[in-house]
Amino acid sequence: MALVASIAVAPVFADDGHDHDKPAAAGAASPRVEAHSDLFELVGVVDKGQMTVYLDRYATNEPVLGAKVEYEAGTNKGVAAPQADGTYLIKFDALAKPGELPFSFTVSAGSDTDLLAGELDLKDPHDRAGEGTRSWLKWLGYALAAALTLALAVFLTRKYKTTRSARLNG
Repeated sequence: MALVASIAVAPVFADDGHDHDKPAAAGAASPRVEAHSDLFELVGVVDKGQMTVYLDRYATNEPVLGAKVEYEAGTNKGVAAPQADGTYLIKFDALAKPGELPFSFTVSAGSDTDLLAGELDLKDPHDRAGEGTRSWLKWLGYALAAALTLALAVFLTRKYKTTRSARLNG
């Protein structure tokens, strides 16, 4: 019981600069695929069923403009559409559905060509909502299991002492 009480009370004693259990930022980060090579670094961010691809030179972090970015994800293949802001856009139906998609990108910029690969994990947004709650429930379960183990140990110790005492006196 002391263990349960200490777990429940510990956050109360945290003062400024010692509140390590700060709440996570509201909302979940958008699903993304990341890949890099010696030449290029690519990040694809999925939002509302489409992927925005950010492409940079790996060594300098300089945006790569006017490149040809071909993609393959399962049965989906195509060329990312260049955008005015220097990004590239990919659209297909599977980007709006939960699941995992392996991606491969062929990037051609000037005389440089490279193949990049990554994994995109599109989780169901409803599964993300309770992640913080599940963490507390997990620790509460551990605390309850520890309390029950302690209670069982006390019960068995008392029973052993009572039985031993009865044998010695009986």
